[in-house]
Amino acid sequence: MGRSSRLLLAAVLLGLGWQSTSLAETQRYISIRNTDNVWIQGVCSLVFRLDNGGAGEFNALALTIQLKDKTGHPLGEGTLNVPPFGDSDATRSVDTSTEFDCEAVQNADSVSITQAEELLGNNTKKPLPLSTFDPQYYQPLKISIN
Repeated sequence: MGRSSRLLLAAVLLGLGWQSTSLAETQRYISIRNTDNVWIQGVCSLVFRLDNGGAGEFNALALTIQLKDKTGHPLGEGTLNVPPFGDSDATRSVDTSTEFDCEAVQNADSVSITQAEELLGNNTKKPLPLSTFDPQYYQPLKISIN
């Protein structure tokens, strides 16, 4: 095999590797839903479940979230620290929580993700596109006593 043939083959293989890495990156997504609100000693905690649907591993994440009232006015901002997840079907989802002032939680109408970063192994932060997230509305079933 000549030198030019080897160079062409190497370029094609590198291109395919880059394309498959890029494709894997664009296919990653996270569904997120607020599953619970907990009040403990004057502090309110919001609990979230994140699920990657088995479509790609995520390192630790830092999500900046805002509580907003009915008019969209921000009531409070916090950071949701998410541990690594999604390296197998058994770990495709993770529950995590963050704290807010209870008055802000009581007056909130919605939660908004305003920034997302993935924490890489070398202590660097990589911005994660907000389009990665698929917000889900969660409403638990009513419980009755008969």
